[in-house]
Formats: sequence, structure tokens, C-alpha cells
Amino acid sequence: MFSSRHQIHISIKDRSILFLEAGKNQQFFHYGQKCIPSGVIQEGQIKDMETLVMLLEEIVTVHKWRGKTLSFCIPDSVVIVRKIVIPEEVLDDEILGYLYMQLGESIHLPFDDPVLEAVPMEGFDQNREAILIASKESVINDFVELFKEVSLKPVVADLSMLSIYRTYFNTGLAEAQDHLLLVQIALDYMLLSVFHQHQPVFVRHYPLEFSEEEVEVAKNRNGMEYYTWAGSYDSVIRKSKDLNAEIQRFLSYYRYNFSTNEQSITKMIVTGDHPCTETFYTELTESIETDIIPFIQPLFQTKKGINIPAVYTDCIGLALK
Repeated sequence: MFSSRHQIHISIKDRSILFLEAGKNQQFFHYGQKCIPSGVIQEGQIKDMETLVMLLEEIVTVHKWRGKTLSFCIPDSVVIVRKIVIPEEVLDDEILGYLYMQLGESIHLPFDDPVLEAVPMEGFDQNREAILIASKESVINDFVELFKEVSLKPVVADLSMLSIYRTYFNTGLAEAQDHLLLVQIALDYMLLSVFHQHQPVFVRHYPLEFSEEEVEVAKNRNGMEYYTWAGSYDSVIRKSKDLNAEIQRFLSYYRYNFSTNEQSITKMIVTGDHPCTETFYTELTESIETDIIPFIQPLFQTKKGINIPAVYTDCIGLALK
């Protein structure tokens, strides 16, 4: 009966499936990663459902998860977060309907089948604002179909940035007045998201180029897969400088366009499952004076006292929801 209360938390990216089995009161049991071949998922959209079902079916069978409830993160590449000005006459419980009415008029999104969520913002003076969160409905439906195909019961769809921030909030370090920049670095993209008053206020997605020859799939003694860097040191440094330049541009853009009184970013978090994330963090600390918090070391342990690697931070955040 106790085992039946466990819930599964999954974050699927273009190149990997990360999973965590958790119970109540922050009890974590099994975690792991399965690497995904190139082309199975592209920019968050499933292109080869049969292969993905086979990979996930293996995980479900090994861990005996059939029938368990599941929370999962929506792919970052199909998520839009924006501040939207709301007319004063629109009541809080009418904001979502108002936003749907404005699609194609004052609100333009890069996909035709959006699912919207709205969070009213407090403390406005002249302009009343809400945070618009949009994703692609067909993509969400495809992942729901995937999970049901392997006998899981999806009940929660979340965003990786919110899950990671939830983990950060759980550490007791989060302060509402901060303008916090969350830097997530994956193999093929970087996601920059700003949080203020514990809410996401701006998000930018950057595709990253990488060669298949630069990474290799390795396994630990428990059979868990993970990526290792097989490229040159010079290549890592070049990538690091490119990321650094993008982040510097983002900091300037945010300061002059998205914050009041030209407020700068006050803190940064660096995390991600790129095998060179620690090198990227080191390079950033040498060029940016902002306080940078590295989410690259274990923050939690399993019930058996095994450290959970920081790449599972979004899965942990799902479990803390």
C-alpha cells in the first residue's frame, strides 16, 4: 500500500528522459536517466513515437511503475512567458478568457493551438499586468498519449523553470525582491528565465549547436545512462564564451526593457544537464559580478542516503509541488 502512494516525476528533453520516484514528506526513492537518440524528439515535439514508447516502456517495466500517477515537465522549447497589460475593467477571474479573445489581435504566439494560463500581478500603479504562460496543446497531448501508452497516469503538467525555482525556494534562499536569472543549459539549448516576486516575468529560449561526435553515452555500474563530453577543451571554451556573450546581452536587454528604474539582475542560478555545465559556471563567475548560485552539486538524497545529482533538480521540483 505504501508503494502505491509513490508518484513518478519525469522531465523529457530532446535527448534525455530524467525520472524520479518519490513519496510523501520529501522521500525520494529511485532516480535515473535514459538517453534519447537524435531525431526522436525535435524542439520539444515527438517525431518518433514508437521509439520513445519503447524507451519509456523499458523504464516503467524495470521499476514496476504501471498504474502510477505521474507529473511531468512540458518541453522548454514550446513555452512562452510574457507580461501582458490587462484593462482595469477585466476582473481577475475573467483574465484568462480575455487573453484567449486577444489571440491574433494584441497577442501573437508562434503556434496555432495554444493552451494559456494567466497569473494576475499585484502592486501595479498605472498599468495592470498579468503573466501569460502559453504552450502548444498538440505537444502536451502527444506527451499525455505517450505516458498513457506505457500505463502511467499523467495528472500534472508543469514547467521546468517553475520546478527548478520551487526547489530553490525550498532551500530558503529565495527572496521576493530579487531579480533572479535562472540559466538552464542543455545539450541543444539554453533557457534564460527571470523571476521577481517569486514569479516568472520573462523567458528567452536559445538553440545551441553541437556535434554528435562531441558527446558520448556512458553508463554507471547501476546501468544508469548519462552524457559525457568527448569534444576538445578548446571547443568547450568557445561554447562557454558564446554562452557568456548571450547572457551578457540578455542582462543588458532586461535591465533597459523589462525592469523598473533600470533594475539589474541581482542573482543568478546556473544549472542543466549539459556535461560541461560546471565549466560554464566557472567561466561565468570570472566575467560577471552578479552573485551566481551553482545548482551543480547534489541538493537532496534518496531514502537510502544516496546523493541525487543536480541534473534532477526539475524532477525534484515536481515532487515538491
